[in-house]
Amino acid sequence: MHIDYLYFGESYGAANQTAVAAVLDWNKRFGIPAMLMSGNGTHFKCQVMEELPERLGAVHSFVPVYTPWINGTVERVNRYILQVLRVMLLENKPDTHNWAYLLPLIQANMNHGPVLSLGDCAPVELFTGLPAPAALDVVVTPQDKLPRTLPLEKETFRQALEELRTSLHALHRVVRDQRERSRTAVMARSKGTVCNFSDGDYVRWSRVDQRLQGSKLFVRWVGPFQVAKALPHSFLIRHLLTGAEYDVHGSRLKFYYDGDLNVTAEIRDP
Repeated sequence: MHIDYLYFGESYGAANQTAVAAVLDWNKRFGIPAMLMSGNGTHFKCQVMEELPERLGAVHSFVPVYTPWINGTVERVNRYILQVLRVMLLENKPDTHNWAYLLPLIQANMNHGPVLSLGDCAPVELFTGLPAPAALDVVVTPQDKLPRTLPLEKETFRQALEELRTSLHALHRVVRDQRERSRTAVMARSKGTVCNFSDGDYVRWSRVDQRLQGSKLFVRWVGPFQVAKALPHSFLIRHLLTGAEYDVHGSRLKFYYDGDLNVTAEIRDP
């Protein structure tokens, strides 16, 4: 269960007794809330959770189903927590059964890290009024394994974070533009190419070689032919040697040269 009060969250399991322990743990530190709002999960509609608000003097309300501004917020945070957990397990290589011991570290970073929608303030600042220490105020160097204090100001972190966000947004914009160009090209290929042949143009004709045996067809480009006439849905092409004419669909033709093939200035002006 993830409790979200002004982005200041706690993470617990989803069992009935764990949900009750989470609510009581919150109450003993921050007081009893006037209203409890939760989803419609079975662990929130059990008998224990029905009696708990009555004894605490609080009102327990449930959010409507498919509410876009409420539903999905906890799932998004849980996906983020799972992603960070996987990364920490891969880097530190602890026993995967001890993943619960990593939750306080993730929770501390979430509660003490600046949030863009909160005006670059940490949730702990707005909830308790306490200054949020930076995550890199005290680090352990890999050489001597001793704590080390870094004299970095909060504005420095915010400036570096803003530069990182700008760089990521620019990178995402490039990827998005490339994806849009690829999508447009695929749509153009699926719709086909507009036939713009004119009378007198030289084209090549793709014909199926029926001499081959088997189910596969082999297409060969033959020609060039000359466009004799543009019909409403096809083109009438003429063989240059035999003079034979064929009615061919435009999708089977490929542009070879315009009508000025081998026409020089001397031929035009004798």
